[in-house]
Amino acid sequence: MISKQKKRTGKSPYIIAEIGFNHEGSLSSARKMIESAAGAGANAVKFQTFRAIDIALPSSPHYEAIKYGEMNLSQHRELFRAAADCGIHFLSTPFSPWAVELLEKVGVSAYKVASMDCTNRHLLGHIAKTGKPIYLSSGMTTLPEIAETLEFLDQEKSGSVKLLHCISKYPADAQDLNLNIIPFLKEIFNLPVGYSDHYPGTKACLAAAMLGADVIETHFTLDSAKEGGDHYHSVEPGALRELISDIELFQTMVGDKNKIFNRPDRPLAKNFRRGIYSARALRRGESLKQDDLLLCRPLSELSPNDLVRLMGRTLKRNIPPYQAIKNACLRDEE
Repeated sequence: MISKQKKRTGKSPYIIAEIGFNHEGSLSSARKMIESAAGAGANAVKFQTFRAIDIALPSSPHYEAIKYGEMNLSQHRELFRAAADCGIHFLSTPFSPWAVELLEKVGVSAYKVASMDCTNRHLLGHIAKTGKPIYLSSGMTTLPEIAETLEFLDQEKSGSVKLLHCISKYPADAQDLNLNIIPFLKEIFNLPVGYSDHYPGTKACLAAAMLGADVIETHFTLDSAKEGGDHYHSVEPGALRELISDIELFQTMVGDKNKIFNRPDRPLAKNFRRGIYSARALRRGESLKQDDLLLCRPLSELSPNDLVRLMGRTLKRNIPPYQAIKNACLRDEE
């Protein structure tokens, strides 16, 4: 049975399960990963569209490591349909103009730009011409470089841009993540800003969501112990499901600041706040002393704030023990 994406709240960040080339060239594995990501609650799966020569020289060890991840047009279309059947989006990162042309034939709704190409105007220009939304990773870039790229995309009349804070280390160290850059980038560029994760587990993604990330991209696998690819710093379906659940719980906890005017605990005040009660049987004509009174629950006509003005006041009627002191019990002050 094909897993359908779970409905999530509109306030939660858009979750991208980065499959990359963890499928290792197996369409069967890729389909299982799509179904598992959808079942865990992801909004989208993301692949990588490339020919090995688009990224590395044949003499490079990296060339052979990635060549098995190449996919042709028909394979892309098959995975696009698999994602659609699961009710989630199919995204991919193109690494060349050739890849952009292929993905346009597939019909992708948006493009992810890898950090290595954040300043690559040759590739960015081809992506901009599609008019599709762009998820732009910012690993290794300086603020001026980000600004220049955003200005270029604006000039090219690209689709909308969501900037992704990213540390391009595999895996990234906790002290290098600097997640406060997320709200900083929002303030500087006035754009939606998300987080592309390379930190093991889900803690960094949850922290990014707490800091207001609009998008969370995390590497995804069916087996993080598997050798090769990005498996070792990828999350498995159970961890992704837990991450999404934790983010939704956090969003629920954050709530709405306007509810300060209609707080749900307000009706409890009458039961939890203190009133003023007689500590013993009090007789008419007695002058009140502090030892004559109890300050305890529930709220009564008089509160602890009235205690000072009660001292020395004369009673005009008898009061049984443990009864609320009321203004009507007191003689008028002369």
